[in-house]
Amino acid sequence: MGIFRSGMRWRSRLMLLSGCLGACAMSVPVFSYGSMAPYIYSYLWMQGQRFDIYHLNLHPSLFLMFVTSCGSVIGLLSKVMNERILYAIFSALLTLIMLSLYWFGTTYIALSIYMCAIGFCGGNVLVYTIGKATEWNPSKSGTANGVIGFFIGLSGFIGSFICTVYVNPNNVQTQRVYDPAYPELGNVTIFTDPAIYEKVPWLWVIFAIMFTALFLPSVIIVRSPTPDEVCEMTPLCDESFEVNKLTSDHNYSVVEMLKTCKFYVLYVIVMTMSLALLTGTEIFKELAKDTIADDHFLNVIGAALAICNAFGRLLWGVVMDKIGARWALFSAFLIITPGIVLLYWTRLMPWPYLINVCVVSFSSGIFTGIAPALVELFGHRDISLKYSICLSGELFGCLLFYLLSIGSVKLYSDLVFLILLAVPCGVSCIAGLIFI
Repeated sequence: MGIFRSGMRWRSRLMLLSGCLGACAMSVPVFSYGSMAPYIYSYLWMQGQRFDIYHLNLHPSLFLMFVTSCGSVIGLLSKVMNERILYAIFSALLTLIMLSLYWFGTTYIALSIYMCAIGFCGGNVLVYTIGKATEWNPSKSGTANGVIGFFIGLSGFIGSFICTVYVNPNNVQTQRVYDPAYPELGNVTIFTDPAIYEKVPWLWVIFAIMFTALFLPSVIIVRSPTPDEVCEMTPLCDESFEVNKLTSDHNYSVVEMLKTCKFYVLYVIVMTMSLALLTGTEIFKELAKDTIADDHFLNVIGAALAICNAFGRLLWGVVMDKIGARWALFSAFLIITPGIVLLYWTRLMPWPYLINVCVVSFSSGIFTGIAPALVELFGHRDISLKYSICLSGELFGCLLFYLLSIGSVKLYSDLVFLILLAVPCGVSCIAGLIFI
């Protein structure tokens, strides 16, 4: 019996690790985008495409919008086609989409279409991976999702590492340029050295190779447990792990869940999670581009925040297993809300800015708690569908983030921009404590 339980445990861990690699691959483009944005912006500018750098925030917003709005497609198609085959198709499409940017050229419109397409495919990959992690780890869904979140967070580290080692190994600094044909843009901070910005198209080839290498194990290995394995996991959970008692007293159906007030409170919280996540991972270079004139240090910040976000996703998943959704959500947003506003002042000093960004990024790791919160509040039943429905709250959060980003170009200062991002997080902090 001991050998049997050990075999089940390692099988479960293998499924989880393989799924983590796929989730990491899917996340590299978007969670590396904050580090890559200055190089992409410089490339587009030198190609004659003129706009403010804050417009690049559309791309990670589009990615998350399509992840949330289309993530349930794999669940619907699985009624007529094998889930694993669908997962393999979406994974292959992600690689081809990445290569298309190299084959057909990198433009602002092409990047927008690309982010929509990769969000569509990546959302289905993510929902499949999260669902399988929950099925294989029924008593520790928070910890399992935290492990997946850890690998997703590490994807930003990969992007920062590539930016430092490949794109700008000599730490070439940006220059301020002015185009009299576009006086409304003022002085723009870009890389004018062709040796820097001309490497941008090759980034897509590098990412496509990484995609293939990371996706293969998950495509081959990840699957749902068989009915016999589900039965086998019951004694395994009882004897080998601490049973998670933070579960709903009633296993709600999707329709029953939609009739509860708690679901809509959680939906709003998910919306504000996307604000915190995008703030912590996507705009750190934009905010400090005029105050920290050291590209390598900014890449260090990108790598550090990725690691902090990775550990945050892991630890918040464990915390949610221990103390429940209410106190975990309250604690995370209690840190996030003032942390976002403080970015305005800490960006004037490199090391305080590094610490501030890392704290916000670590706390935004609470994003990994969506699935465990759903399990705690509404039960395991139809968890993949419940997760995809709740995740659609990100759609509105991403749209709000982009609109606020555009407004910061002309309508208000960076300080007002950060305050507007922090206020919804503060509302979620209070709402999570009172209503969850």
